[in-house]
Amino acid sequence: MLRTHNVQDIVITLLAPAGEWVTGENRFVIEFDSAPRKRLIDAGAPMVTVRLPGTGSRPVQAEVHLQRGGVAGRYVGTITLPRAGDWDVTVVWNGTTSKGSTTFSVPVRSRTR
Repeated sequence: MLRTHNVQDIVITLLAPAGEWVTGENRFVIEFDSAPRKRLIDAGAPMVTVRLPGTGSRPVQAEVHLQRGGVAGRYVGTITLPRAGDWDVTVVWNGTTSKGSTTFSVPVRSRTR
């Protein structure tokens, strides 16, 4: 698990195979759970934006590719991160039972060779 973030009664979980994001290409899964019902919920077509604040006059952004996973509420993504640091991840969703947005921080470390 990379990060869990609560927004009202929704738990957003960001999963990465290695348990972290590193510079370069990363694969990840994002899940939307109903906290009261303890089950995945459909988040529609969520959008994820990622940026590294405080890097001069313009923050560094990374493009996120996201698609539905095998079940409602699970989405599979890829992202290529150009540098290490604490990146702001903004998630916006508009599903049939819930909609909202949130921003949380995810640390990215330099890839070791």
